[in-house]
Amino acid sequence: MEKEVYTLLDLAEEFGEDKQFIRRRLSKLNLRAINKDSREHINEPLEYNHDTYLKLADELRVRVVKNNDKNGTRNDTQSNTHETRNDTHKKHDDKDKLIEVLERELEHSKDKLKKSEEEKKTLMVLLDQQQRLSLQANQKIETLEQKEELEEEKNNRKEKKKWWNFF
Repeated sequence: MEKEVYTLLDLAEEFGEDKQFIRRRLSKLNLRAINKDSREHINEPLEYNHDTYLKLADELRVRVVKNNDKNGTRNDTQSNTHETRNDTHKKHDDKDKLIEVLERELEHSKDKLKKSEEEKKTLMVLLDQQQRLSLQANQKIETLEQKEELEEEKNNRKEKKKWWNFF
C-alpha cells in the first residue's frame, strides 16, 4: 500500500539524502507542501503527497516499483535507496575528481601569481633605476647649461673689457 503523506524527513530518509538537499530539489521543481497554508503552527512539519514523491524520485532518477505485499513500497524504496546511495557514491567520486582538478588549477594559478609578483618586483626595480638615471641625466644637463651660461658671461665680460668697446 502506498504511503499517502510524506514529511520532509520521510523523503530525506527514503532517498538517502539530507533534508536541505531535498528541500532545494522541491523548491527547484516548484513542488509545494499540501499543508503549507493550513498549518496551525509554523513548527508543524510540511507534508507532501505521493505525486510529489514520484516527481522527486524521477528528478533524482530513482526507480519506484510498486509491490502488492504490505511493505511493498517501503521495501522497493529501500532497494531504490540502496541504488540511490550507489549513485550518491558515484556523485561523491565525481566530486572528488572535480576537487582534484580544481586543486591542480588552484596550484597552477598560485604559481602564475607568484611569477607575476616576481616580475612586478623586477619591473619596480627597473623603473626605480630608470628614474634615477633620468634624474642624473637631468642634473648633468642643468650643470652643463650652467657652465655654458658662465662661459657666455665670461666671454661677454672679456668683450666689454677690450679697449675698443669703450668707445
